[in-house]
Amino acid sequence: MPAAPDRPAPPDSLLLLFETTHAAMEAEEQIINGGFWCEVVPRPPEVATAQCGLAIEINTADREDVSGILAKAGIEFEPYSQKGESDA
Repeated sequence: MPAAPDRPAPPDSLLLLFETTHAAMEAEEQIINGGFWCEVVPRPPEVATAQCGLAIEINTADREDVSGILAKAGIEFEPYSQKGESDA
């Protein structure tokens, strides 16, 4: 798997939540291959809707591009803001 672009975590980030670990890992690969920064992080403990224990943090500014990449790959996710509010 290619390495993520070498960028620090953005000040304004968004979490992507997944139903399965497989979906989260595939999403990470697709996002990195698309040239965008992301980081796999633990799912926030207050989130009960996602079955997967992982989430992916992305730069909020990349949301539309990343959403398009994941849609094209057939990967479903739920956006979750760092402020604790679902963006779905």
